[in-house]
Amino acid sequence: MQKHYIEEHIEEYLKKTFAQIYPTASNTTLVSLVLKRINSQLNFDPFFLEEFCKDEPTKAPIDNYLNNFVSNYLRPSLKSLSDPFLIKDMDKAVERITKALIEDENICIYGDYDVDGITSTSFLVSFLREIKNLMKAGGNDNTIFYKLPDRIKDGYGLGIEPINEIYDFINQKGGKPLSLLITVDLGITNVKEVSYANSKNIDVIICDHHEIPVKMQASKNNDKLLFKESAGGVVQEEETCFEEILPDAYAILNPKRKGDRFPFKLLPGVGIAFNLGIALRKRSVINGLINTRPDKVRAVLNLKDYLDIVCLGIIADIVPMYGDNRTLTYYGLKKINDSPRPGIRELKRICGLHFDNVNESDVAWKIAPKINASGRVSDPSIAVELLTQKDPEDVYRLSQELEAANRKRQALEDICFNEAISQINEKNLKEDGAPILILNGQSWHPGVIGIVSSKLVDYLQKPVLLLTGYKDNVYIGSARSCGNIDIYAFLKNYESFFAKFGGHKMACGLTIKKGQGFDGFMSCISKNAVGIPEQGVNLNPDYLNNSTPEGNKILDYDEEIDLNAVVKKDLTGLIKLMSPHGPLNEQPRFLIRDITLLNINKREFKNKNANSKKNGLFNCYFTLNIEGSSGNNNIKPKAFLFNKSKAFMGTFGKVMEERSDKSGEYETTGSIFGDYNKDGDYKNKIPVNGIIFEFFNGYIKILNFI
Repeated sequence: MQKHYIEEHIEEYLKKTFAQIYPTASNTTLVSLVLKRINSQLNFDPFFLEEFCKDEPTKAPIDNYLNNFVSNYLRPSLKSLSDPFLIKDMDKAVERITKALIEDENICIYGDYDVDGITSTSFLVSFLREIKNLMKAGGNDNTIFYKLPDRIKDGYGLGIEPINEIYDFINQKGGKPLSLLITVDLGITNVKEVSYANSKNIDVIICDHHEIPVKMQASKNNDKLLFKESAGGVVQEEETCFEEILPDAYAILNPKRKGDRFPFKLLPGVGIAFNLGIALRKRSVINGLINTRPDKVRAVLNLKDYLDIVCLGIIADIVPMYGDNRTLTYYGLKKINDSPRPGIRELKRICGLHFDNVNESDVAWKIAPKINASGRVSDPSIAVELLTQKDPEDVYRLSQELEAANRKRQALEDICFNEAISQINEKNLKEDGAPILILNGQSWHPGVIGIVSSKLVDYLQKPVLLLTGYKDNVYIGSARSCGNIDIYAFLKNYESFFAKFGGHKMACGLTIKKGQGFDGFMSCISKNAVGIPEQGVNLNPDYLNNSTPEGNKILDYDEEIDLNAVVKKDLTGLIKLMSPHGPLNEQPRFLIRDITLLNINKREFKNKNANSKKNGLFNCYFTLNIEGSSGNNNIKPKAFLFNKSKAFMGTFGKVMEERSDKSGEYETTGSIFGDYNKDGDYKNKIPVNGIIFEFFNGYIKILNFI
């Protein structure tokens, strides 16, 4: 199908829709913002590319598909969710779990220690216990267990030692042994471990969304493991050239499997677990195992009650925010604001979210980090218990444990961050020409190096790899990227040095043996990093400078507007309509030219950790107002600026450097430019050519200057 036809069809549909929603407004900007995002989603979506872009389809099916796609974007509906029985092996999984529930078999949910794994585990444990009680009124739900690995001791994935631990734990209780293991957010690569579970008469059902290992057929590279690119827009090899390497599990639920007919391929682990819940409920109703009408014995099993848990995992896992992901998140946020479960209500309280307007940003930056802290530096089961318990006293106690874990995480993160900054300053690495920054510390906690890598990427605008010698025999590494730089492809050139390696374009994890392995890696990468590595992977410094090879600055924004448009309800209403935001449905960015920044004040973040105070540069932000160069000067919207943004690195960074003392410390909270100059003009202002910004909770968040 011709690309221009698709765009024209969507644009015409949007114009008609917005004419009804905003009849008094010019909808050129509104249509442009939504059209850009829907086009990017369709160009990325594997199902759309496979069904409608390979051959020339008839117009009727594609028109219907596009109308439904756009309609669900503007008005998300749970009725639009894909049929879970289209996922390969779903029938087998439902049949096996139903049998286990009816016959009181011992079931263990084994999930990852990140937010996606924690929420997947919390949902499935709670749901299976509830549906079992409905199948067998007053039945025993003590046959449903869960386990999450220890990040340091067990590492990622399903392990043989954890299998033995849960197997022995259940045996000690007497009765039936463990006979069904359900993995969530992991398991697709655990061939050996699943085989071991089978040897102990444990059936394994895998719910995983990660890339499926494959090997080439009829090739000299027959034994080489590869990972297929399943993202939209990527030209794939012919499927017949690859053989999937799958564990010998009873059932494998992963929409990325070859031949899987489920149309939305980009669910996180909790999304796949939720689809399993939908399928189990539907089949149980059809078979008369549960009654959906409330009576004295049985209650309604409403899956909408679990969407507050589900949306936490979707947002935290940073999956594409469209299709089923966006629909589930849209209704999950409603649940969080209207009637959340006790654990999430307590999470809102300790995060200072006292109103019913929690959005995806609040989840990503406030709630999710606290949940994640348990898996990073403590016991992830604390978070699972918090999300599944109903007793107020238990919920409060668990929230305090989670808060303590988060404070520990913050302290360890601050230590790692400050030591990394010291290394950067001592070695003058900030301005060097290397396109990737590699730092190592002997005692950095493995649970925080990923977060710190991300912070350093934001500040330096270049890829960062942090390595820690926390464990005796190996360095554990975490890499993060930025812009269009594929850090996975780059580091894969050095895979022969790694004991473990995995990831994707924007993030990687690896381990390197200490000694010759580490020394060889550092020597090899120092020789090749500045140039173009083998296999054509280019870490182009132009991306880091946000400019073209000709030196022209790249301005990353959606629309140019004037200051008057900032206060119009049509624009803010559209941004709300486009939410929840996330990858492929990003918050719109705007450009305003020729403005003045005034009433500039420095603020310090509230942080109880002393380590965060050591470097004032990284513990502050700025509040200000914006004034136009002409027109209505009564319009002075409020704005703020984070100190690690591109904007700070330019205009603000220069001003702050001029006003810093010799030790590099900056002035305390308050106006950074004084009051009036000798001529009586207000001195606390900076004229700028323009700003690129996005809206954030009613404020203008400055991202960059032009």
